[in-house]
Amino acid sequence: MHTLKIVLRSWWRNKLFVTISLVSLVIGITCTNLLTAFVLYEYNIEYNNPNRDRILRLTQTLPFAQEEMQGTFVYHESVPEIISQFPEIEAALRTLSITHTKIRVDNEDFSELNLISADSTLEKFFPIEPLAGIVKEALTHPRTIAISQEVAKRCFGTIDCIGKLLEMPQSEKKAYRIVAVFSLPPQSMLKADMLTSLKAQEGVTCSILLKPGTDINAFRQRFETTELPTLLGKGYYRTLTLQESYFNTTLQDSDHCIEHRQSALLSVGLLSALLILFIGCFNYINLSFSRLLKQIRTLHIECLLGATHRHIRWQLFVDTFLMVVTAFLLSVLLMSDLLTSFNTIVTANLSLPYLFSGQVLPIILLFVIILSVVPAQYMSRKIHTLSESSYRSFFTGRKKRRIVAALVTLQFIISIGLLSAFMVIRSQMDLIEQEGSRYKGIIEFGIGDSAHSPLQTWIEEIKPIAGVKSVIPSQSGLYPMSVAIPRQEGKENDLLMLELYENCPDFLSIYDFELLDAKQTFNLLPRTPIPVVVNEAFIRYLVPAGEDPMGQSISKYASDESINGTIIGIVKDFKKYSLTNNIFPLRMLLHETPQQNYTTLTIKFDEKYRAEVINHIRELWEKKYPGTSFNYEDPHQILMSNNQEVTDFSRILLMYASISLFLTLFGLFGITHYAIRQRTREIGIRKIHGASFRQILWLVNRPFLCYIGIAFVLAVPVICYSMNYWLQQFAYHAHLEIIHFLLPLLFTICITLLTVYLNSYRAARNNPVESIKCE
Repeated sequence: MHTLKIVLRSWWRNKLFVTISLVSLVIGITCTNLLTAFVLYEYNIEYNNPNRDRILRLTQTLPFAQEEMQGTFVYHESVPEIISQFPEIEAALRTLSITHTKIRVDNEDFSELNLISADSTLEKFFPIEPLAGIVKEALTHPRTIAISQEVAKRCFGTIDCIGKLLEMPQSEKKAYRIVAVFSLPPQSMLKADMLTSLKAQEGVTCSILLKPGTDINAFRQRFETTELPTLLGKGYYRTLTLQESYFNTTLQDSDHCIEHRQSALLSVGLLSALLILFIGCFNYINLSFSRLLKQIRTLHIECLLGATHRHIRWQLFVDTFLMVVTAFLLSVLLMSDLLTSFNTIVTANLSLPYLFSGQVLPIILLFVIILSVVPAQYMSRKIHTLSESSYRSFFTGRKKRRIVAALVTLQFIISIGLLSAFMVIRSQMDLIEQEGSRYKGIIEFGIGDSAHSPLQTWIEEIKPIAGVKSVIPSQSGLYPMSVAIPRQEGKENDLLMLELYENCPDFLSIYDFELLDAKQTFNLLPRTPIPVVVNEAFIRYLVPAGEDPMGQSISKYASDESINGTIIGIVKDFKKYSLTNNIFPLRMLLHETPQQNYTTLTIKFDEKYRAEVINHIRELWEKKYPGTSFNYEDPHQILMSNNQEVTDFSRILLMYASISLFLTLFGLFGITHYAIRQRTREIGIRKIHGASFRQILWLVNRPFLCYIGIAFVLAVPVICYSMNYWLQQFAYHAHLEIIHFLLPLLFTICITLLTVYLNSYRAARNNPVESIKCE
């Protein structure tokens, strides 16, 4: 108790240093613990699945693109033939998922639900906890369904809903009987709101479960070298473990209810957290040594009064250990407050119980013990052996200044590096948002059978709605059907996906699509029997170099009898999915007037009237199609969701760059505060000899400007290399520019000068006579 009183008294006398040390440690520990828990959560995906190491997902090479890619598409009927050749397979699972599903319960619509149709073997592959009823019944009986606990409470207010009915517009408005309510375990790749039986489908995804004891590596090698029925005939499948599938973001996954995570996001997040912890620990150690300088004389007095070396070491150990433990306890409170915001920023599902689970708590405790015991042992054994003069000599000498200079420079490298990385990612995000701006205030929906609900009637009823700017009909809107065609002079099975648009010329203007020579195109339009427009990707992949396709038949380049027409224009490429993928070639057939096969309406409106416009259209829909939910597509939302990983990167780097800079400046405030106190007499003498206020400020600020300059020179090459490597994953990406580095540099300089100025202003204005009197 006596030792504790001495420690607390020391803290009270040095409130500024203790506060800075404590805040730095709390923030550093909080950030590191949250990111550590996040990484452990993601890398231990399917942790609660006892069969996770025996499950493989099948993939095959898909030729429907400008480059080869692996996809999970498997023909429904070919699965039995595939598994029959391998006795090591215990079971197979076919799934078909539909995201953004809408259901109707008691004339009330519920949307944005994930529906999975699956074989009855689903429970062997993914643990599903039944809360009411029998889940397997939904997977084996038609027109039955199992719903999640969240959906049950959302639709019925309780999980006691067995036997009740719900309707799905996608299923011909037929009712499904609820036979089970289930819950998925934490850390599950599967995101299902509803489960039902699998009907005969053309294409699904397939997973296999190996028998216990199977050598998985040997099986994978044999499986992947066996010819099996693939999309293009006899070919080879590949396999992915659940974890490999989870971290494979280039996989063209047909099962959209299976989650994926970019492993680079975890690495960058964890690295950022460790760097912030380094800054926090440096502030803590440097300021603790500064604070303990005042205790040297006290410690020697204690020795003269009979205190043993063991007692002194224990006192210093308690001081350091108590600081870290206090910071850890405060970090727990901060983590609980920040958990919701953190989950939003990194799109995570962490919970407070998980932070104290067997997966995370041992690692966090080990980290805290190391962080507290090692510095405590070092400081307790080192400091009590030094005299006041020797300690002061070390602390104010060149060696100490060099150590501080190196560590402060490293702090600036971290801050400038993170800020620069954020600027580069922000530029990529701007590129995405710039492309997405053309889709803002636009929705599309299909009207079904135009014979029963005439197209012109729809247009006349929607145009008068307040906020609507234009209504354009087309065959299939922005997301048309596609056909596979051979690449010019390509190898066998070297195919491209050609998108087939059919619409009026106004379709180009509603989306701000730009023609390379609009005047020529619109001059040729009325004089050409079957006018078509192609995009730049069509020219790159299908037209021989140097050849002008204008006026040529499209069948010359797209060898498909069903694709005809004369090319009258070229539209610039536009992105509607992820910027990591190349743009498909397209053929856009133009008609000056709407055709009978036009069943899609594209509506552009003022964003401030969004809710009113959609609600009004929904009312029109329900009058024409009673009992059927209104479904529409939002192109802007689709584009942004396909580029969500860039958004996550941008958020996490901004968060950690801000925190690192804050901690760096927080530490600088303490360092300069102590340094100026040590140089009070020097500043007074310089003023007596004629030094001006500006010269005093320059004296104090000059070292930190040097540190920033060195940090900038060292940080730029590293950031250039790493961010250029990151940008290469995008087919369309921003370019590194000098502003990405100069802006963080200028921002860091301004904030640093302001921080140092707050400490140095008073010393520079003090009466030199009073300054010289200071010890």
